[in-house]
Amino acid sequence: MNRLKLRTLIWCMLLGGMLGWGALRLLTAAGRFSPVLDYTALFSLGAVCAVILFLGIRVKRSTLGRSHIDPIAAARTLVLAQAAAYAGALITGWHLAPLITLVFVSGPSPTLTRALVLAGSGMLMVIIGYIVQHLCKLPPEDTDENTDGIVTE
Repeated sequence: MNRLKLRTLIWCMLLGGMLGWGALRLLTAAGRFSPVLDYTALFSLGAVCAVILFLGIRVKRSTLGRSHIDPIAAARTLVLAQAAAYAGALITGWHLAPLITLVFVSGPSPTLTRALVLAGSGMLMVIIGYIVQHLCKLPPEDTDENTDGIVTE
């Protein structure tokens, strides 16, 4: 399985930023509010982060030999962590566009605070995705054919 690449996450953040900026321009031109999620979205983002972190710790305990977990479940945990990192990058980009625009246009406002908090929670998802990816890393395998501990030359 491929590891998360910073370059790909940055591209996802830029894509989210372009989409967020486009939605901001369209909605404000139509006289509507900026496309910033409400604070209630923090509950679902926090729950996703907590579940992914819990599953990552469970996989790490299994690799240390303290418990047993199905290898397919471990792979699913890794995929979930990577998906959360990509989603966090998109959420961060989506909220950075209104954040930057609102800073220059209106100054401090409740929408600006929401955009800042939700962009930070998106970054938290990216960080947790990286952490859980590291927790799901398997220890190196012993490739020596001689396993009785006697060195032969």
